[in-house]
Amino acid sequence: MVFQSGMMQPMSAAEVLAPEISAPLTWAEICARYPDEWVCLVEMDRVHPFGFEFRTARVIGHGKTRRAPVDQALRWRSRYAAIGHYFTGRIAVRSLRPCLVPDDEA
Repeated sequence: MVFQSGMMQPMSAAEVLAPEISAPLTWAEICARYPDEWVCLVEMDRVHPFGFEFRTARVIGHGKTRRAPVDQALRWRSRYAAIGHYFTGRIAVRSLRPCLVPDDEA
């Protein structure tokens, strides 16, 4: 069991596994450091106030599942009002319409 320093309360699994906050990184650096992973980002220096693009951001959680970085980011929730949740790899999107193959047998 791991205890918080100076306290006698056990730490949660997310607190034990949570990495430290990264230095500011570009999106290309985040993708290179955490390939095909989900990441939680804070301190995003956005190009446009409500757009996706940003100059740099800091990573507060990362992992192969959607849930892993969110669990790690929970310890930072009191410090950051906005936490971004992104995937660094390619996301395959299936067509919403059924694919029909026409034939002459109608």
